[in-house]
Amino acid sequence: MKKIILVLVCCLLFQTCSEARDYAKLQVKEIKHAQKYGVSAKYKSTYAPSVNTKLTNIKDPKLLKLGDYKEITEEQYKAKLAKDEQEYAKIAKSLNMRKPDNYNSQAYSEDFYKVYRIAERLIRANNLEFINWRFSIEKNTDFNAYSSNTNNVTILTGLYDTFNGNDDALALAIGHEMGHGLLGHSSRKSKLIKKMNRAYRMNAGLAWAVTYRRLMADSKNMEYAADLEGAKFAAKAGYDLKKARETLEFMNTLDDGSMEYRNTHPNAAHRIQNYEDNRKYFPMEEWTKQGMYNIYNSPVLKCQKSSDRKSIIILRDSSKPESAYNATESVTDVYKRYGYMAYINGEFKDAVKYFKKVLDEDRGDYAVYLYTSYAYEYLGDKESAKEFANYAKQLAPSNKYVREQVENL
Repeated sequence: MKKIILVLVCCLLFQTCSEARDYAKLQVKEIKHAQKYGVSAKYKSTYAPSVNTKLTNIKDPKLLKLGDYKEITEEQYKAKLAKDEQEYAKIAKSLNMRKPDNYNSQAYSEDFYKVYRIAERLIRANNLEFINWRFSIEKNTDFNAYSSNTNNVTILTGLYDTFNGNDDALALAIGHEMGHGLLGHSSRKSKLIKKMNRAYRMNAGLAWAVTYRRLMADSKNMEYAADLEGAKFAAKAGYDLKKARETLEFMNTLDDGSMEYRNTHPNAAHRIQNYEDNRKYFPMEEWTKQGMYNIYNSPVLKCQKSSDRKSIIILRDSSKPESAYNATESVTDVYKRYGYMAYINGEFKDAVKYFKKVLDEDRGDYAVYLYTSYAYEYLGDKESAKEFANYAKQLAPSNKYVREQVENL
C-alpha cells in the first residue's frame, strides 16, 4: 500500500513539473479566492446596516423615559467644553513633563494624552468615575486590547495605530474593554475556570467537559455584550457609531488567530451583525442628551502617569453622591428600551412582545400599558388595545393621554 501511494505521489509531482502551466488561468483562480479572503472586500462588504424605519406620525406623548437628565442648551454645553479645555491644557503639559526612560518600551506622552481624552469623555458621559481607571499602552504590533482587574485597560500599539485618525473607532475599542470590567466578565470566567479545575482534580471528565463548553459559549456571549456596552458608552459620549464600526470591520479582515481565540471569541461578521441588529434599539437622541448633561455637570478628571510610566491613572471624582454613578441596565430597563424603540421604528409586534416582558416584571407602570395599547391599535387589534388602555386608566385615571386613548377606542 505504501509503495502504491509513493508511486502516485511521484506521478503527481512529475505531472506538475512537466506540464506547461496556464498562468492566466491560475490568476483567475486566485482572484476567485480573493473574493472571499481579500481585505478590501471583507472590510466593506460586511453585514448591511439596519434601515431606520422610524415613523413620524405615530402617537408618542414622551411618557417613557429612558434616562435621567435635564435638557441643556447647545450654548451652555459649548461654554462648558471651552472651560474644560483650559484644564485639559494643564494636564497635557503635566503628562509631557515626564519623558519615557526607554522609548523602545514606553509610549509617548501625546499617545497617553489622546487615550486620556477619549477615555475621560467616555467616563464622564456615562458616570463611570466612581473608581480610578488605569490605561496602559503596550508597544506591540498585534491588533489587540484587553482588560484586567476590573479597572485596567491595555491597548496595544497595533490597534492604536490602526485607528489613527478615527477616534470614534478607538472609543468603541476602549469602551468595549471598560464594558468587560464593569459587566464583571473576569469574575464570571474565573468562577467557571475554578469549577473546571475542581472537576479535573476529582477526575470528573464529564463535569469538566460540560463546564468547558459553558465557558467557551459564555466567553463568546461576553464579547457580544461588551461590544454593545462599548457602543452604548460611545453613543452617550457623542461618538459616531457608524465611524466606530470600523473597529469590527477591521477585525473581519484578520484571521481567526489561535484555537483559543476562536473558541472564546465570535466570528467578526457575527459581531458586526450583533452590533447592527442592536443599534436600532439605541435611543441615540436621548442618550446623546444624557451624555451632554453628565459632562456638563462633572469636572474634568485629573490624570497622572503611573510609577511604571507605561500607564496612566484617571482619578475618580469622589465629590459625586453614590446615587449619581452609573448603574448597569436592568433586564426590565432593557426590555422597556427595546419595546419603545421597536414601537418608534414601526415594529409593533416586537413592541408588544417587549412591553409584555416589562409587565411580567413590573405591573405598576401605566405608560407601558398605554404604549402597548398604541401598538395593538396600529396592529388592528382593537380589543387588545382597549384592554391595555383600561389597565393604564386604572393606574393613572387622570392622565390626559390615557383618557384620550380610552375615549378614542
